[in-house]
Amino acid sequence: MSDERKRMAVLFATIFLVGMGFSIIMPVLPYYAESLGANAFQLGMLITVYAVCQFIFAPVWGAYSDKVGRRPVLLLGILGYSFTFILFGFATKLWMLYVIRIAGGILACATMPTAMAYVGDSTSMEKRGSAMGMIGAAMGMGMVFGPAIGGILSGISLAFPFVFAGLLALANAISVYILLPESLASENRVMRKVERASLLEGLKTPLVILFLCICLGSIGESIHHGTFALYAESKLSFTARDIGWAFTAAGVVMALVQGLLVGRLINRFGEEKTAATGIILLGTSFVLFLFMYNIPSSIAFMAVFSAGIGLMRPSISAAVSKRTATGQGSAMGILNGYDSLGRAIGPVLGGFMLDRGLNLGYYTAITISLLALLTLVIGSRITGKKGYQVENEY
Repeated sequence: MSDERKRMAVLFATIFLVGMGFSIIMPVLPYYAESLGANAFQLGMLITVYAVCQFIFAPVWGAYSDKVGRRPVLLLGILGYSFTFILFGFATKLWMLYVIRIAGGILACATMPTAMAYVGDSTSMEKRGSAMGMIGAAMGMGMVFGPAIGGILSGISLAFPFVFAGLLALANAISVYILLPESLASENRVMRKVERASLLEGLKTPLVILFLCICLGSIGESIHHGTFALYAESKLSFTARDIGWAFTAAGVVMALVQGLLVGRLINRFGEEKTAATGIILLGTSFVLFLFMYNIPSSIAFMAVFSAGIGLMRPSISAAVSKRTATGQGSAMGILNGYDSLGRAIGPVLGGFMLDRGLNLGYYTAITISLLALLTLVIGSRITGKKGYQVENEY
């Protein structure tokens, strides 16, 4: 096995474990927060504060990795993720959940932009789309096992899945320290003062269409993630285990789409058309959730949702990675900043709408998906392919 393949294998295993740890808590978090007195809006805020911290700090970590290398920043993110999840499992008051989630958001957001920058360092332009798809597939495979494990572990206690996820991340950090070499050579590092990559500056480049599209897509996605459990509980009396099986189905589909399909579609149709297909599937799934009537239907509709995300995310990531001439870490940090901005808005918006009507969250998500599709289609026509071929200094 070549050195490049070995490094990618270790990185994919790392993202797999991150995905598993993240998704373990998905079926449990709403019930855990409810047990400490949270309503739908407060649950949305709990997810939002995490995303707000990611929005603020992801560009910082991305830029910092351009200076010091990918490996130390990746380790910092995984360790922060580990310790804050363990602490989360021992919280006894609602306010403690907020404090821990803020700390976790600040540290854990170093992981994904650094991992994507690592891929940018280590792959050719021709292989970039497939590699980004494989990163997404690794996350998706982790999400195959995570929700089912979380649902089962919730039988021990609602807190136990968080502790388990933290310990899993700790083992992950040890494996990265031992097995993953640095991808950014010293001579290729950016030696200027580390500053937070400006999201406003990102709006002044031709990449603005991609940044806005990921933001809108993330709003729709996180409305669903933030409200699905409470929606299903109110509509069909779903338990944490039922939610776990639905998210497991989502992980299976995401792994298949990103591992087997997205790279081929990008090479054949390009990033924009592949992303647009994903957004259409995403919006369709939100319509379908309004008609969910049992566990099998929730699994089927979750599969459509996951296929949409599986096409949209790596397509946009590959487009940004290919079209930024300098600073992979900064570019991916800005992309993750807009992603996190969407994740900050979505849960609180979804929770607010859910408190006012059972179906209003999904009506909102449908509207947001339409805006994302219009932004991508109209924006790409206005910008044109030549408009992307510029150097982007952040």
